[in-house]
Amino acid sequence: MRSVPRSMFLVLVALAGCDGDTTADDAAVAMRDAQTPLTDALGLDAPGLDARRLEDAFTADAPVVEHDTNEPDAATRDLDAVVAELASCDPTRFDRALHEIAWSEGWPLEGEGRWLFATRLEGSVPSASLVGDLGDWDTTRWPATRCGDGSRFYVVIDEATTTSSPVGSKYKWYVARDDAYLVPPEATQYGYDEFGRFGWVRAPRDVAHLEQFPAFVSAHLSDPRAFRAYVPAGFEPHGTSARAARTLLLHDGQNVFHPDAFFGGWHVDEALAARGTDVIALAIDNAPDRMDAYTQVADDLGGGAIGGRADDYLALLEDEALPFFRARYGIVARGRSLMIAGSSLGGLVTLHAAQRDVASMGCGAAMSSTVGWGSIASSARGDTAIVETWRGVHAALYLDSGGGVTGACRDSDADGVQDDADDSDNYCVNLQLLDVLERAGYARGTSLTYAWQEGAPHNEAAWASRIGDALDACARMGWTSP
Repeated sequence: MRSVPRSMFLVLVALAGCDGDTTADDAAVAMRDAQTPLTDALGLDAPGLDARRLEDAFTADAPVVEHDTNEPDAATRDLDAVVAELASCDPTRFDRALHEIAWSEGWPLEGEGRWLFATRLEGSVPSASLVGDLGDWDTTRWPATRCGDGSRFYVVIDEATTTSSPVGSKYKWYVARDDAYLVPPEATQYGYDEFGRFGWVRAPRDVAHLEQFPAFVSAHLSDPRAFRAYVPAGFEPHGTSARAARTLLLHDGQNVFHPDAFFGGWHVDEALAARGTDVIALAIDNAPDRMDAYTQVADDLGGGAIGGRADDYLALLEDEALPFFRARYGIVARGRSLMIAGSSLGGLVTLHAAQRDVASMGCGAAMSSTVGWGSIASSARGDTAIVETWRGVHAALYLDSGGGVTGACRDSDADGVQDDADDSDNYCVNLQLLDVLERAGYARGTSLTYAWQEGAPHNEAAWASRIGDALDACARMGWTSP
């Protein structure tokens, strides 16, 4: 395997550990600066921790809350009791209320003709007001109660005083000091328009929207991560459309729907909207443990062993995430109706999910997959997705890569992996995997599709340009309604 420049390795590790103390602009600049050399050296994506996930500021040190992912909390909380929790202005009680409502009824909270809005903003501000369609975007109409250090605010609105229906109404928070309209990080239902991200008071049924469930703490992996969903227009939770829905499960959740993600994100919502309304897309955010969670064995980039927790991540998917989404939306999300997709290390863990028959998935899309992981260090055992034994055909698979190779693919160090040529975007190792899969019984066009986008870089913009092809290929290979 080609050696990794020490400077690139340090950037990679530093970004993999970025957290709420990392400045979003600094992280974004470092990630973009690192992207090209990292890709050239390893065929790895930079860790993909979109620093913009920290706009969900109230989740940064949210209390650990036990979740029963088999059933959503259907009990309607008494609005006055929740207001009392917030009014205590005790940071722990306030944040716990934010977190618990986010995982049950969702924000804002409705009760007997009133609406409770609450937030935790990044930083400290002297005052904030709720603004939105409910009050004609009047910045003085609904001043919020300020708690403690000036990052926590709440306000109760009587629906009788609003100027529009809560259904279809957008909202944000307004800070007069900065004349700024702020993204509501707590909003369960949200979307994007020409002014950026906004929260829905309640999303209209005839419009696709996004939903989020923040800071889930797994029994299998310790780093909190958000769950997200793309809900198509006309979708009825627990109704006929839910029971007939195809499900798309995605890794790196903060990068697949959001247009302000790195390189513009994957635009999965646009790809799905162009193909009808029968797919609900679920996404699991990555976290600082991404290189552990998405890799099936340990490897060494020059700073010691890293990786090997993919089985724990798959347990999170099977034991926690998928049961939660099934209970929340009434979807089947298993067997031929389930497609799993990811890129780079996310593609690698998708292949691992296919080998492990996660939820008997119908199709997996592995884009620019880092299938040489496990052979990077000279001391590595060479346990890769390529040299592991593929026994028969499980889920149908879509593979792709961009880049290309100068000369020919080769395995000059005789570790069983053709990753020693001057190639990019994991081109050679994916060709090798293609051959391995065909020898295992996969058939082109029936259970296997391969695409090459010559010269394409290793980033979200490239994956966005190919996600539609991946969706179409899986549909041709049997990804269908339950």
